[in-house]
Amino acid sequence: MSYFRPFIVSVGTGMFVVGIGGAVIYRYMRLANAVEQSLNRFSATLGELKAEILQLEEKVDALKFGSRNSGFYSIHPSTSGDDDDDAYVEAYSGNEIDQDEAFHISLPAQQEQGMLISTEEFFDKVDKCFDGTDGDKLEAYNLLQNNRTNFETDAEFHWRFAKATYQVAQIEGGRGNAERKKEMVYSAKDLAEKAVNLQDNCANAHKWYAITIGSLGDYVSTQEKIKNGYAYKEHIEKAIGLNPKDPSNHYLLGRWCYGVYMLSWLERKAASALYATPPSSTAEEALACFLEADRLNPGKWKENLLYIGKCYIELKKHPEAVEWLRKAESLPVVGQDDKESQEELKGLLAKYGSDG
Repeated sequence: MSYFRPFIVSVGTGMFVVGIGGAVIYRYMRLANAVEQSLNRFSATLGELKAEILQLEEKVDALKFGSRNSGFYSIHPSTSGDDDDDAYVEAYSGNEIDQDEAFHISLPAQQEQGMLISTEEFFDKVDKCFDGTDGDKLEAYNLLQNNRTNFETDAEFHWRFAKATYQVAQIEGGRGNAERKKEMVYSAKDLAEKAVNLQDNCANAHKWYAITIGSLGDYVSTQEKIKNGYAYKEHIEKAIGLNPKDPSNHYLLGRWCYGVYMLSWLERKAASALYATPPSSTAEEALACFLEADRLNPGKWKENLLYIGKCYIELKKHPEAVEWLRKAESLPVVGQDDKESQEELKGLLAKYGSDG
């Protein structure tokens, strides 16, 4: 009977296999039904996605007009994880929207995905950073630095970049990085000069060219400083002519008047050797400029109020000087310029405060 054992074993094994096969078929049928249901749901979702894509294409078609400078930019947060402050922007502009025409603008990652931003809004964002803390000013610099290739012929971009670079130079100076400050001051001057060359009727371009050439004073000879002083005044007066309602233009002209008034005897002699009519000004002229700046922006600018006080000191009107110095001291310290002004205010009030 032993020869039946293989057969019995074979039949037994076959029965086992058939049992397993039945279970597999049953599970397969259940799986097939589940897959079919999933495919149906996927098909419905795909239909919805197609409809959304059509809507997006219609929106893209609506953006097929305008130039790059007046175009719109679609902001998407960065997912690289390399830098939390990075994001990219695909720009669409011109009569035809083409993938090759897209360029990127780096913006903070917390911007909402899919949000549209115009060039004007981009500049508005930068301008708000200018008025903030040192960290905000560094953010403005980074935004402009990362996007300079998109605005090679844009004067509005270049004067802002000059301003941002100048502000970072002041921050570096406050940190004791003298060489870095010098490097950035010269870079700011070049950027502002380019802005003037791109658009001669841009008030802010002239203003920032004046500011940046004025900031070279620590690095040039007395003769060059005097030469730059003439250029400074020329460009500030152009800025005032183009935009007389900008308080900073009047403040800057006041700084020129005050600086010329405070020239040392040696500097005046050097100016006389260079020019038949050397520059001249008075404390009254400087004060008039600073007061006009305050009229346009009342009581909000620490450095301007400081210089009003300094003019009154030169005019021997100490009670008036102390009044303005105390107004200036009460304003919050925001950036590096304010820090330097606050230190000077403390010294002046310690000296003249008892007169008030």
